[in-house]
Parts: sequence; structure tokens; C-alpha cells
Amino acid sequence: MLTQRIQAVQPSPTLRVTALAKQLKAEGKKVINLAAGEPDFDTPEAVKKAAIEAIQEGFTKYTPTTGIPELKNAIASTLLKERRLSYRPEQIAVTCGAKQALFNLLQVLVQAGEEVLIPSPYWVSYPEMVRLAGAAPVEVRTDPASGFQVERKALEKAWSSRAKVLILNSPSNPTGAVLKAEVLKDLARWAKERDLWVISDEIYSRLVYGCDCPSIASVSPEVFSRTVVVDGVSKAYAMTGWRIGYLAGPAEIVEAAGRLQDHSTSNPTSISQRAALAALTQDQAPVKKMAEEFQKRRDRMVERLSKIKKISFVKPDGAFYCFVDVSATGLNSGLFSERLLKEALVAVIPGGGFGWDSHVRLSFAVGLESIQEGLDRLERFIQGL
Repeated sequence: MLTQRIQAVQPSPTLRVTALAKQLKAEGKKVINLAAGEPDFDTPEAVKKAAIEAIQEGFTKYTPTTGIPELKNAIASTLLKERRLSYRPEQIAVTCGAKQALFNLLQVLVQAGEEVLIPSPYWVSYPEMVRLAGAAPVEVRTDPASGFQVERKALEKAWSSRAKVLILNSPSNPTGAVLKAEVLKDLARWAKERDLWVISDEIYSRLVYGCDCPSIASVSPEVFSRTVVVDGVSKAYAMTGWRIGYLAGPAEIVEAAGRLQDHSTSNPTSISQRAALAALTQDQAPVKKMAEEFQKRRDRMVERLSKIKKISFVKPDGAFYCFVDVSATGLNSGLFSERLLKEALVAVIPGGGFGWDSHVRLSFAVGLESIQEGLDRLERFIQGL
């Protein structure tokens, strides 16, 4: 008999749609995949070379559970340089992807009867991770009119005395919204007033387009001491399959997350750690080049979407997604996505899994030709409804 906690967890709609698109491609169908949640670029050559050298040197044994010292030092240097955040090595834990960092944190910060505030639209795994920790996810609605900024009044409406943690994600998956500095300062004051921990998911922080992307941990000393930053190498360095993430925050929280990791995965893959070390310490030109290409694709997608009737969207400032309102078509996100894939061979992600069944997520982590063809098909599909 399955446990109640796992029965309460829903499968990832992102992975399900991606798998179906791959299946149709394997059948010879010419699917345009606008559902991708990972860069289509290859891992930088210097990173691959570092991994090969690690293998050749025999660096294939256990490492400390929370990561090798060299990588922790590189992470500390990166956070100081890029986000003005100062951490000691004991305040950093390397994990098997940023997803494990988030999972570990929720396991050590919340328990049964407590609540976690999650701005919506949200990444699909946040509520499920909260449920697996025995706590209750509480949706905090945002407004497209404000660019999906998180507002104090919405937080206050959702808050109860059982709330323990606030999760922030900037840039956002699925909206691409980047939280503004003045918004973060207000959120920091509010989190202090309500005595909340803040988990700041910054996995897309290097993929922003023409704007600043501050960390809430940098806006005041008070919020720094109650914030845990989560990041990794998956998105910015095209290293999704290498599975290296990290968390940085108060030493007691990091130590507790490390104890949990002792008895789950133990250390992240030794070879991947050496690859991540190279990613953070070697030439950053590949990251800059990829971000520039994503901006070109973003601009092309925004330009094309703006010409399609019966949809609306907010221009994303970061990540590689557009979150598109399709409610005027008369279809919910699941039916819209299913019919679009089967009838037009275009894969998108239904917004229901992100808490917004009126929207679908389109990814521009594909080439310009695929974006153009995919949106041409999308327009024809909507015209035919």
C-alpha cells in the first residue's frame, strides 16, 4: 500500500508533455518542441574537458557529502562577485541539482501543520515538495498587470500564523518575471515582520535581458540572516544532466540540510563537481554568448506572439519562457496543449501545473527557425478553433 504522502503528490506535467513530444518525434512526426525546460546549447568545451580530466585522474571516489572545498570556494566567490553575498564554505552545500537543494531545505525547515507561501504562477515542484515535507502550500496570487511582481497585500491576504517559509523565484519559471529591487526590499521587511524564512530560487539569475536581477538576500542584513539562496549550473552553463546545484545560507540550516543529504544521496557526483568548478572559474564568455542568443530568441517570440489574436502575455525579462494567456480560445490549458500537440505538432506546457489553468508556457530554448515555425503553427491552430 502506498503512503498517503506519495499519493498526494502529482506527476510533473512538464516531464509528461516533454516525453509525449519525444515519443511523437520518434514516430517520425515533425514536432516543434516549445516545451523545453533546458538550454539547447551544448555544455562548454572547457567544462567537458575538466570532467574528462577528472575521470583520467581517477577522481571517481566519494567526496564530502556537501561538496569538495574547491567548489564551495568557487561558489562563494561567484556569489560575492555577482550578487554581493558573502558566505563562508560552511554556509554552502553542493547538491544533486538545485531541485535537491530545495527539497532538502523544505525537509529541514517545515513540518506537519505549518504552511509555505508560494507566489503563483509557481514552478510545478514547489507545492509537491512542500506536501512531501508534511506541510501545506499556500498560493499567493500575482497579477499580470504588475508584471507578476509579488505584492505585500497579496502576501498579507494569504498569511496565517502557521506560515513558516516564503519561496521566491526570480527570474521566474514560468513567467520570466524578475522581481524589482524595491519589491524585494518591501518583501524583506514583511518577511522580518512575520518572522519567515525565505528560500530564494535564483537558478535563472544569469539569464536576464536588459535589467538588474538582485537577490533578496542582498537588500538588508536582517533578511540575509533569514534567507537561503538556491542556485546551480544547470541553466546558465547548459549542464542540466550534470546535476549540480547548491544552497547558501545560515550555517545551522546548511548543516541540517547536509545531515539529510548524508542519509539520502550522499555526495553529488565527483566528476560533475569538477565540471562545475570549471564552469564557475573558467572563461564566462559561453554564458554571455548564450544569454545574448536567448535575448534574440525572446525578442523574436515576443514580436511574433504580439501578432496572434486571442492570446496575451507579459514580456519576460529573464529565464527562457513566455507565459501566454489562452483563455480567450475557450480552452483550458490542458486541452489547449493536448490539441495543439496532436493537431499542430507543437509542444507547450499547460499552465495548470503552475497554478494557472488559463495559460500555457512556451520556451524559447530552441532555435529561431523552430520558434518561427512553431508560432506559425500556433496561429493557424488558434484560427481554426
